[in-house]
Amino acid sequence: MSDLAAELVAATTSILDRVPVGAETPPTSIDTELWTALADSGFTDLDVPDDADGQGADLEDALAVLSTVTAAGAITPYVEHALLASWLAGAVGHPLEGITATIAVADAVDSRLDRTADGADRLILNGIVSDVVHATSADSVVVLVPGSDGPLVAIVDLRGPGVNVADGTDLLGVSFGDIRFDEAATDFHAASPFGTADVRLRGALAYSTALAAAARTVHDLTVQYASERIQFGRPLAKFQAIQQRLAVMAARTTMMETATRVAAEATSHDPGGARAAVAAAKVVTSAYADEVAAAGHQIHGAIGFTAEHRLGRSTTALWTWRDRHGTEAEWADVLAEQVLDGGADPWDIITGTEAPEASPESAR
Repeated sequence: MSDLAAELVAATTSILDRVPVGAETPPTSIDTELWTALADSGFTDLDVPDDADGQGADLEDALAVLSTVTAAGAITPYVEHALLASWLAGAVGHPLEGITATIAVADAVDSRLDRTADGADRLILNGIVSDVVHATSADSVVVLVPGSDGPLVAIVDLRGPGVNVADGTDLLGVSFGDIRFDEAATDFHAASPFGTADVRLRGALAYSTALAAAARTVHDLTVQYASERIQFGRPLAKFQAIQQRLAVMAARTTMMETATRVAAEATSHDPGGARAAVAAAKVVTSAYADEVAAAGHQIHGAIGFTAEHRLGRSTTALWTWRDRHGTEAEWADVLAEQVLDGGADPWDIITGTEAPEASPESAR
């Protein structure tokens, strides 16, 4: 972790110490006070370039804040706004000032340019984008849409004419629904330097990081509970079966954290190896999310299922997020392609290090 990332974690922890975070599952809303505090502190556009009015930090710095917020059980649009929408809008020099935005990849949406009375080109959208996170709680949506000369970044007011948002929630209780555009005019549009695969890759990395953070919270809460809960005259943690379950849980959580750390480092410093590293991280975190959540609830028993217990937010997050921006199976296919066709070295993927060069003796 860089010095800046460590400072950001400390600052975020300080904010969490003074700003209340809800514990109920499902939540009645996002943690608005915390989200406002993060935005006021400049933490919602960390890796947006300076020339786009961002903070000019690294992706790893933004992921450190995401991990800290997620570990606290907070419900915020940090992934959608800070890591995806702000990044994509910032890439075309359009800062998201004073609004909360979400992200949508609209491959099936039609777009056309209309000439306004003052001679400006206005982008018009028609079609539906499905399963948009924070669809009803955001002010605007940053949409990646097909254009005649390549992908376009468009920003649309979600309360504007021609925009209809379906009111639904995901398993965690967060706004999650379809957005329908009927001759909807965009507030801004520009040619995008990024395509669908780029957004999906970054989204997968973000949710891998969030999954690892949620798993760490489930692990820590479970270890604490097993140490404090007395059963048959001794703590649960003294029973061999519980110890074995906790040991496996710790191993799975550490693997999730290691995979996401390697993926974040590769994305920032080794673009050629980023796709394989992110694919590996998404496979690992998606695969172990269910196992960690199940172990947490098994050891907590009935109390872990009560609406006000902290465990529920993190375990429900694990169940909800494991398929975001691609399932385990989809990313396993990507990983296989990177190894078989893309030249990725399995040793690098497994160990997170460069493969040693074979000596002449070992080659014989």
